[in-house]
Amino acid sequence: MDWRTVVAAFVAAIGGSAAVLKLVGDQLLEGQKAHYSKELAEIAYQRSILSAEKQNAFAMGANSHMANVVFDKFIGFCEEYIDAMYDALQIQEGRKDQPLDPSDFFRIRQKWALWLNPEIEATLDKFEKYITRMSTARGVDESGTSPSNELGYRIRAAIADLREVLDSERLSILRRQLVMRSLEQAPPTGTPS
Repeated sequence: MDWRTVVAAFVAAIGGSAAVLKLVGDQLLEGQKAHYSKELAEIAYQRSILSAEKQNAFAMGANSHMANVVFDKFIGFCEEYIDAMYDALQIQEGRKDQPLDPSDFFRIRQKWALWLNPEIEATLDKFEKYITRMSTARGVDESGTSPSNELGYRIRAAIADLREVLDSERLSILRRQLVMRSLEQAPPTGTPS
């Protein structure tokens, strides 16, 4: 017999079952509160660990030398690839009379292959087919200007497609968000001490 049983039997003997039920109910309620309180504390602790791990992974990824190198290499690829696209569209000075050489794209992609993922490669395959078809529809005169608005529209569409393929707009948005977050967390400058 434990002490609760003894107390319950004593109270029942002198005062009735209502007091016993209240006493036992209060004891059970306190036990449940303590149990749930421990569970909530454990959940909060696990959540804080996960949050810290995510922040650490982000900080390591954003600040690591390898992440910076990968990003810089990808930017180098993008710059060289966009130059080739302009050449393919025959709008760069001095290349108006030369036809598109699809091996230019292949050569650039091979040079930067380590820094490209399979998804980008597959999307670039489609883009290159499109740009090859587009470049065969000549519409640029000797001075490099388009006699119709159709070529200008095609060029703008090709550039928009390439931006989407290379995620340049999303990277710009991400960069802007990171800069704004850093500025919000930085102490104010120029304030007198």
